Amino acid sequence: KDSLELKLLEEKERTQEIELELWSKVEPDMLRVEGRIDELQELADEKKQKADAALVEARKKIQAHENETRQQEKAVQAQELELQKLRDAQKDLNAQFTVRLTQKLDVTPEEVKTQIAENLEQETRQRMQKYMEDSEEDLKLHAEQRAKRILDIALDRFSRPYCPERGIGAVNFPDANARKLLGDAKGENIKTIQEVCGCDVIIEPEMEMVGVAGFDPVRRELTRRVLEKILKEKRSITPDLIRRTAENQRKELFRQIKNDGDNIAKELKMQDMHPEIRQMMGSLRYRYSFTQNQYFHCGEVGWLAGLLASELKLNIKQARRSGLLHDIGKSMDHATDGGHAVIGADFIAARNESVEVVHAVRAHHYDEQPSTDHAFLVIAADAISGARPGARRSTIESYNQKVSELQDIARSFDGVTDCYVLSGGRECRVMVNGRKVDDAQSMVLSRKIADKIEAECNYPGQIKVVLVRETVVSESTKGHG
Repeated sequence: KDSLELKLLEEKERTQEIELELWSKVEPDMLRVEGRIDELQELADEKKQKADAALVEARKKIQAHENETRQQEKAVQAQELELQKLRDAQKDLNAQFTVRLTQKLDVTPEEVKTQIAENLEQETRQRMQKYMEDSEEDLKLHAEQRAKRILDIALDRFSRPYCPERGIGAVNFPDANARKLLGDAKGENIKTIQEVCGCDVIIEPEMEMVGVAGFDPVRRELTRRVLEKILKEKRSITPDLIRRTAENQRKELFRQIKNDGDNIAKELKMQDMHPEIRQMMGSLRYRYSFTQNQYFHCGEVGWLAGLLASELKLNIKQARRSGLLHDIGKSMDHATDGGHAVIGADFIAARNESVEVVHAVRAHHYDEQPSTDHAFLVIAADAISGARPGARRSTIESYNQKVSELQDIARSFDGVTDCYVLSGGRECRVMVNGRKVDDAQSMVLSRKIADKIEAECNYPGQIKVVLVRETVVSESTKGHG
């Protein structure tokens, strides 16, 4: 028992020694931690004091701002009361002025109001007219400058080679014997050609050629090819030979039309075009308008529309497609009722062309009001191609008819004294009576004349209407007796 107690005592002493040893090792760290805690507490107290001081300062500023706001509200209320007093005073003055004015002029207040309203309306109309004139002049100036710049860039970039073709409606006799072979006594050869080709064959005694006449350009080309072929062979011409030759030439012509349609579609990168549309485009090779070949004209318009679209950041492919197809109706207008723009649009619409392209084709001669950018691009490109020097020629009869129509339209308006057509039919100069037509009416009259010309006449390009109003004022002096 004594030994056990001794051991316990020793263990207790050893434990105390270990605790003392551990405390001696931990004590410095504990002291440092306690010191750091005290420092952090002091820092926190300092920041709290600063925050409390800032809060107090902010509350003072808010209170000052609230006081200032209340003062401003009181000032505004006082100003509103003063303004209301001024309004009441003005109302009283207006009433007194109205009473005195009506008494002095011996009119009723309603009559005064009506007169003032009329004066204000007239003054406003004059200001609006002046503003409209200035705005229109400014718009025309800047629009014309930008349009010219875009056209210059597009035309500079356009380098499509083009050799003008003229339609050939006759075939020369290679010799005198050919005339005899073709013109047999019974006229069977001529009748056979007209029957299988669908065109009239004209032979005049004094002419060294045989003429071809017909409304269908493809049939005219077929007739010309048949005549050229049988006359070159210089052998006996019979109805059977004519029929065989016509059949062979028909196949060759249709093959050429298909190739031409494929070539123009490939040139403008439109290989996805419907085969029937390409076929119709190829047949335009033999169609002329004002002596301009419509096949090359459509290709030209397609390229120009694409170039204009690129300058205006529009869809180039859609513009090319619209320009290429704009006159496709001319290849079928001899057999279908309606204008070529309308029947062409119906034709391509039935063959799954997009709504935008169909609208551009239908609207390029204003059979439908243009409502898209591409429709106006096609109109512009068509005008550029048609107005290009050497592109088109007009006969004297058609020019005289155009001049007469323009003069009749201009002279149909009241106040017009005379009309002159200048610049090859591109400008219509209208003289008016200065006493009947004032400056404001001149603008309206010129617009009406232009609208009537646009509605009743159908000519390529634009016609400029210039209205000339002359005012002559004279005064005589009194003679001295």
